[in-house]
Amino acid sequence: MTFEQSRLRSDIVGSQVITRSTGRRLGMVSQMWVDLDRLEVVALGLQENILSKVVANNEKVMLLSDIRQMGDVLLVDDDTVLDGDINTSSFSNLVNSEVITESGEVLGRVRGFKFDVITGKLETIVVASLGLPQIPDQVVSTYELPVEEIVSTGPDRIMFLKAAKKN
Repeated sequence: MTFEQSRLRSDIVGSQVITRSTGRRLGMVSQMWVDLDRLEVVALGLQENILSKVVANNEKVMLLSDIRQMGDVLLVDDDTVLDGDINTSSFSNLVNSEVITESGEVLGRVRGFKFDVITGKLETIVVASLGLPQIPDQVVSTYELPVEEIVSTGPDRIMFLKAAKKN
């Protein structure tokens, strides 16, 4: 695999996935699925286009490890990357999860994250007052918290050490 090792979630979501063998378009990345126990991205959800999720949820899922090249598009070997039966019910998309300190102080909501594209390991959590990535970066103030300072995670909440508190 050849590409920049760390990427933001926002760099990947919306990217097209193309097969190397036939050049066939498999869909656009609409979701990234994170294993909260391991704090790593494990799978990508694909939709036909941006509006597909609004009309009907026909999400196809592929493993992050199936990506062979990243650039303007994501390249995979062939369409067999969609053959696996990947159950995302035990994973989280993290977006809009509440971010708090150990003492319960609300720091904001998850807007995105930075991760290692080869291992999938999360590096930082991008926090803002609103956890809606659709709102342009220029409109909301964001900051990153290192995942090493995460104390615990839940389905809709991430707890950081008090030292991780926003300045």
